[in-house]
Order: sequence, then structure tokens, then C-alpha cells
Amino acid sequence: MRLARLAFAALLLLAAPALALDAGDRSFARGRVGAIVIGVTKPADLAKIFGAGNVRYETMGYEGGTTPGAYIFYDSPDFLQVMFDEDGKRIDSVIIGGRNWVSTSGLRTGISAAQLERINGRPFKFQGFGADEAGRVYADGPALKAFTVRIGESRGSQTALKHFRGEAVFSSRHPAFKTIRFEVTFIHVDAAPRD
Repeated sequence: MRLARLAFAALLLLAAPALALDAGDRSFARGRVGAIVIGVTKPADLAKIFGAGNVRYETMGYEGGTTPGAYIFYDSPDFLQVMFDEDGKRIDSVIIGGRNWVSTSGLRTGISAAQLERINGRPFKFQGFGADEAGRVYADGPALKAFTVRIGESRGSQTALKHFRGEAVFSSRHPAFKTIRFEVTFIHVDAAPRD
């Protein structure tokens, strides 16, 4: 198993230059979003890969602090938010916000909760909408467990939405869940695990 992981890591390192050449790749997998190999691709390479006019380097706020990062293809179907380490020298993670990025299983932003259940292979649980982790999906299917997925309400009854307020964790099988149009709002991709 360890040998297989080492071989996979070596393959990723060897493939990184080839991936970097394909700025049009809109696929993602554990540890990789398009031409970005998390933990390998350097923040300075983003402008080379996607074009300087498509990358905005900024300090980003998150709950508990700030971090250097970049917005790529801001406010477009290709939108990415890239988070760097504290020194701004390494890519820590990528948040997919645009609908054009898709995994081999069909995971992408904008898909319905019913599609998310099909990809997961079973119902999933999600954090209520009054919590810090509002809409976070807790799924254990092989196609989803490598990512942090969030859902949000795109349309539906405010009366029905009240069932999902607060700190509780709910099931996608809740009777009121089907009365609201929930969809995937973003997908968080971290580096592939290391041994």
C-alpha cells in the first residue's frame, strides 16, 4: 500500500509540468483542481497558468483570521478561490465556486441535492443553517469523502426552510428536504494525504 502511494505521488510530480500546460482542464480530483496540484504548484505559477489578467492575489478573510490567496476567473463559471500557506509560498487548498469544474463522478457546483445523493450512493447528512459550518455535507460515499461540500437553498419555501435552522445536523431524507431546491454551492479541495 505504501509503495502504491509513493508511486502515485511520483506520478503526480512527473505529471505536474504536463498538467500545468493545460489551463483549459476543468476537472478536479483529490489534491488537484485543473492544472493546480495542491502543495506542488506554486502561487506565482497561477498567473502563468491562467493568465495574469484572470488572477487576483489578495489577503482573504476566513473565520478566525486571514491568509494570502488568489481569486481566479472571479465571478465567472470558472471561479476558483485559492488559499496559500501563511508565507504565501505554497497552495494549501482550492475552493471551487464555478460550475464548469467537474469531478469524474459528476460532482460540481450547482447540482441538486438529489444528484448529490446519487453521487454519494446513499443519503447524506448536512449541518443546519444557523451553525458556523452551515450547509456542510457529511457524506461517506467514495466519490465525496475526499472533498468538503456545502449546499445552500436556491429556491423554496421559507416556511420549509425553517426546519433546517440552528446547530443540528439533518438528513437529506428529512420530509421537508424535498420541498426546497438545495444545490451544491462550493467544493473545497485539499492536498492529497501524505504518509
